[in-house]
Amino acid sequence: MEVWNDFMNRSGEEQERVLRYLEDEGKSKARRRGPGRGEDRRREDPAYTPRECFQRISRRLRTVLKRSRIPMETLETWEERLLRFFSVSPQAVYTAMLDNSFERLLLHAICQYMDLISASADLEGKRQMKVSNRHLDFLPPGLLLSAYLEQRS
Repeated sequence: MEVWNDFMNRSGEEQERVLRYLEDEGKSKARRRGPGRGEDRRREDPAYTPRECFQRISRRLRTVLKRSRIPMETLETWEERLLRFFSVSPQAVYTAMLDNSFERLLLHAICQYMDLISASADLEGKRQMKVSNRHLDFLPPGLLLSAYLEQRS
């Protein structure tokens, strides 16, 4: 809770810097992590248990998820949107305009959990998030992040 309060007490610019840092950290880890966009090894090496999916989330985001009261309805809404979108169009890019920095943080965490790529950018004075699938098909985790967090509490 202390981390969340500290985050919310920062100015909008400071929040943006924190989120940009987290995004950059996620990108560099994704590059070091392994198979490229076309190489899908999930069937032969199923490292997709809920715990391993949670460990895929950056350490700082995991800390926020563990210590904060997460608005589960918001988390579930974003999970449903991404599931619906990528189940139908696994190679498309999902785009959302999000001014709320905490909602962007949640969406980045969901994307890391689902093994999706997310990036935020400024577009005409607003923050735009783009989400894409690094694989040819979309295989969501057996247990969604919201359910995993509820089990842990």
